[in-house]
Amino acid sequence: MRYTAFLLGAIICMLSAAVIADTEFDQRFHDNYALVDIDLLGNTGKVAQINDFTYTKDVATFHFKEGRIHLLRYVMGRPTLVLFTGQGHADIDIPSHVERQSMYTVAQDSVISEDFEECLIRMADDLDLLLEEKFTFEDEQLSWRDFNVTKDKQCEFFFKPNIQHQYDNYFQLLRSAYERDAHGYFWIDFNRYQFNFDPNRPEQVRISYEHEGGHTVATDGAVFQRKDRNIYSDDAMSDIVYPTTTLSKYGEIEMGGLDGMSVTGGYGGIRLLVNADSLRFVSLFLHFNLKPDSIFFNDQPVGFLHRKDFRFIGILLPQYHYRGDTLDLKLWYRGKNFDCLFPYVENPQPAPHEITFIVPKGFNYIAPDRSVTEPHDGKFEKFTVSTSRPYNTFCIQGYATGFDTLAVVSDLGISVNFLKSRHIKKGQNCFISDALYETTTLDAFNFYCSRIGGPVGTFVENVYPEGFLLTMPGMIKLPQLACVTEGSYTAVGGFHILAGNAVARQWYGALVQPASDRENWLSFAVPEYLSLLFIQNDLDGGEFYSNLVAKRDSIYTLHERTWDLPLVVGNRASQTIPINTIRINKGVWVLHMFRMMMFDTETGSDRSFLKFMHELTFTANSKKFTNTDILRLAEKHYGDKLDWFAQQWLYGVNYPSFDVEYSIEDRSGEFFVTVNVEARGVRDDFKMPVILRVGENDESVFVRQMIHGGKSSFELGPFAKKPKDFHFNEYFSVLSKDNVSKK
Repeated sequence: MRYTAFLLGAIICMLSAAVIADTEFDQRFHDNYALVDIDLLGNTGKVAQINDFTYTKDVATFHFKEGRIHLLRYVMGRPTLVLFTGQGHADIDIPSHVERQSMYTVAQDSVISEDFEECLIRMADDLDLLLEEKFTFEDEQLSWRDFNVTKDKQCEFFFKPNIQHQYDNYFQLLRSAYERDAHGYFWIDFNRYQFNFDPNRPEQVRISYEHEGGHTVATDGAVFQRKDRNIYSDDAMSDIVYPTTTLSKYGEIEMGGLDGMSVTGGYGGIRLLVNADSLRFVSLFLHFNLKPDSIFFNDQPVGFLHRKDFRFIGILLPQYHYRGDTLDLKLWYRGKNFDCLFPYVENPQPAPHEITFIVPKGFNYIAPDRSVTEPHDGKFEKFTVSTSRPYNTFCIQGYATGFDTLAVVSDLGISVNFLKSRHIKKGQNCFISDALYETTTLDAFNFYCSRIGGPVGTFVENVYPEGFLLTMPGMIKLPQLACVTEGSYTAVGGFHILAGNAVARQWYGALVQPASDRENWLSFAVPEYLSLLFIQNDLDGGEFYSNLVAKRDSIYTLHERTWDLPLVVGNRASQTIPINTIRINKGVWVLHMFRMMMFDTETGSDRSFLKFMHELTFTANSKKFTNTDILRLAEKHYGDKLDWFAQQWLYGVNYPSFDVEYSIEDRSGEFFVTVNVEARGVRDDFKMPVILRVGENDESVFVRQMIHGGKSSFELGPFAKKPKDFHFNEYFSVLSKDNVSKK
């Protein structure tokens, strides 16, 4: 008992300090949280010899041929852990095309059929009842031999909550245990695989794999919804039922610190709509540098669990709530070095914000839709923000005195204020000269306005000279100290690429409304590709293609290492797979191929593509959109169906390698180009339009030719004069490897 009490205390101390409601339910939940982590050595449970037992959980079937099975870690009279040693076999079907390809990238197999000799299960379903119904169990402490199995095989290593997990697995297990039924929580570790069914996550099924030894988290190879929803089609995967939807965010935040950007007190409130049939446990997230002190529901403190340095917060409501109910939660917290400062839920649906900020005198703050600053309590001032549009994230930027403001006017008459920091000196390393900094930024702003229209609802733009990417409408974070004007960076655009990307986030930033994480790539790839369009217009053009080639080569590298993933997997990746290469570099190439398919080869016009980008801006910033919506919009401006394109580039992996052989023939004074192409590395039903160029300079003729998987041949001509040359994949119209030779 003394050992158990010590462990309970140690686990509780790992949780952040919290003011919780002093109820028996809250206390019991915290005690049970500690129990699900108690050391297994000496743990008393039940044991049995079993044989020929089959258990099916959603798309997974586990056959325990023969062996010894332990039931351990009892919570509320039921075990939450099963340890098996013996002979078993696992079969897991992955019914989604896109997730099969993702799983193959991670584990080099898209269907799991594995023998195993040990497995460990964490569960809050009816597995224990089925076992006890069929086999005779006896009370027994876990032996040293069986305990060592769990240690040697790291059976629980990937289950324990750590900062790289999105959710707290202990909390998820327990919340299901309180509603224990056949559809409850189930997690199994065998060999290098983990299979998890969690009824309280938006996508309930995930299959993970330990990609390499030493990783602290396993890679989620496949993620999809429970079997009874039958959502497996690539173009329907974003149709996710989230437990809650944010209706609004509100609060009163006190700022302080030497930089004026520390949260010294106050609360951030979130109003939620319940979508689940019933709900008592709420999943909430907060930046890990913001530490919650207490959480209130209906102005009363409620219990919660929050591990240090962990975004996830599990909230214990006093009673159940049901579909259509509204929940008001206030989080009192403090901290610094945060990105954005409000709590959020899994559902990315944006919401209106209404916040009062209490700030120290001598500091200025940039925030959209803010009021004028008013006096408040001696050394402090205050202002309010009441957003006119819903935001998926909301950030502010503070800065001290010592800034000057240079105001210029854009071509559309929008004020662009450059905040000039006096502590940024011309003699500092990597200083971007004022002329380059201001001219390039304004050029980028004017370029986007002329091509895709003005940013949504913005009348004043403030350019802040420190930080990057985390921007809000009216706030462009762009460093004036950046080592990008010399060396290799000049080949890809130097400062232009930074300015172009930062400014483009005024069009694709905090107002974008993705339906799910599967649309995550758009928020990263579109600003990047817009920045490439800007440097193509503002510089010589070679930098544009240098960027494309660099991004293409990074995708080559992923492919060679078998790390390629479908673009629509969202943020999912491990330490091994660099996700930005997927969502940015592959996303950029998808947009470039859209552009080339809409490109007018006769006039050299991008008009159709720019119309597409303009409408995409309006769509992404005004309503919830899916990958299918993006595709349908592209079809409108392309003029034909693009399901074949999505199959390869959105939902698929790999790219074609084109072996091209051509000859130029003279037939009675007329000339023809005969082309033989073999497309390797893709399916036979692959197809893609490729831009070809015949001739040189002003005599060039451009042709768009549909190339299919496998071998194909076609002929170009007749031409009155003998073409000087033939170019395959002009303008890098397709992401591919090209080997072109003349017969």
